[in-house]
Order: sequence, then structure tokens, then C-alpha cells
Amino acid sequence: MSEFVTTKLEIQETALTIVSERRFVASAVEAAKSARLDIERQIRKDRFFLTTLEPYEQKLCASEVTRRMCEATGLAGVGPMASVAGAIAQVALEAMVAQGCRQAWVDNGGDIALTLESPATVEVFARPGSEKAFAFELERTDGIMGICSSSGRLGHSISFGDSDIALAIADDAITADAFATALGNRVTDKASLTSCFEVLRDSSRVKGGLAMIDDAVALYGTVPELVEVDHNPDRLTLHSAMSSSKYTGSSIPREVRA
Repeated sequence: MSEFVTTKLEIQETALTIVSERRFVASAVEAAKSARLDIERQIRKDRFFLTTLEPYEQKLCASEVTRRMCEATGLAGVGPMASVAGAIAQVALEAMVAQGCRQAWVDNGGDIALTLESPATVEVFARPGSEKAFAFELERTDGIMGICSSSGRLGHSISFGDSDIALAIADDAITADAFATALGNRVTDKASLTSCFEVLRDSSRVKGGLAMIDDAVALYGTVPELVEVDHNPDRLTLHSAMSSSKYTGSSIPREVRA
């Protein structure tokens, strides 16, 4: 086994953290670049692909990655760019897996594709100014899985909701990203936590979800164990053009099971 490394990469607006054996990193980088080029070509062909907040027809797409984005976001009822971060993370990880990689993850600004042969801890949410956060304790995976998040209060992505965090767990990061956006759109107040997960039931690929607003948390489906951890801001995947994030930690809030 070659050296296990953490690689930070920026490609225009994309900011990736790739964690894997060193010998697999180059294939992930090339796949991420290729995916971005395919997405950029689609935008040049039809700018509506970039701007629409509604599903976009797969038949109008020329590449596999954009068709996969349209398939996932069509099921979730959101625009294709709602899955762009997860799509780039997914294809980067798939490239490594095709080379024989079995333990790795690609984090694209909080949208993560991963495959695990041994357990790992993934930080989920940290409140601004806190030294604590809560995290998932992940077990070995059966192939690739996606853990993606949306927020109405943090970050620059569009959300029609007001969640601290809305998170979807799926068979791939493209699907997880699309449904995290759809879930986040439905988290508007604490009362919405009782109904927001209806959107996740529309896809068999979605395995679980988490929604948090004002320290109230609801869970759906199969969700890994939540634990409290020390927040490490150095592990956040943030673009250099963004301000340094101090949004860090809270202790694990009360839980509602959907």
C-alpha cells in the first residue's frame, strides 16, 4: 500500500479535498477536470442548464455526467446544478475505484463521495464559534456512498429553506446532493421537521437523511451513529476565495426520529 495522503485541489470554482493512497490521486484529479469541462460545455450549449431551478431533460445533454445530474435532480424535483458538487466528487472517486482504490473520499465543499474498507468519522455540523461539532461514525461501506448537505444559513448555495443543515445519504453523491437540496428547501421551521422527509421517499437510492433547524434535529431512514467531536476547521473544504470559516460546533442536539 502506498502512502495515504490528503490533497487539496481548486479548479476554478471547485474546491476538493481528496483523501486516498497517493497513487490514486492523479486519476481523481483528471476525472474532476474532465467532469467540469463536460458541465461547462453543456452550459455554453444552453445557459438554461445553469440557471434553471426546475428539472432539465436528459436528452438535451451531451455527456454522461450531465445526464446523471439530470436523472438525479429530476427525481428530486430541482435544477441540474443542484447536484454539480456531488457529481464532480462522485466521478473523481469512481476514477480511483476503477484503479483499485478501496479506501478514499472526495469532499467537494461538504458534498462527499466515499468508499471505506475501515471505519471513519465524518463531521456533519459545527455551529459558528463553537469548538465542538457532531459527526457520523461510519462503518465499512459496500461500494461507493454519498453524504451531501445543504443549508439555508451557511454557504453560498441556493436554498429556499432555513435549515442549519439538511443532509442526504445515498448510493452515490450525485443523488445525495440533489436530494439534500430538495430536503433543505422543505426545512422552514421546527414544525416542518415532521414532513420534510417526504421528498426522500421518492428514490430507492436515498438511504437516510438528517435535518436541523434551531438545535432541533430529525432523522430519516438509515443514519450512522452521531457522536460529538472536537471541531477541526482545517479539515473543512473551502475555496480560497471564500472567507475563512469559523462556523464551528455545537453539542449534539435533541433528536426526532421521522
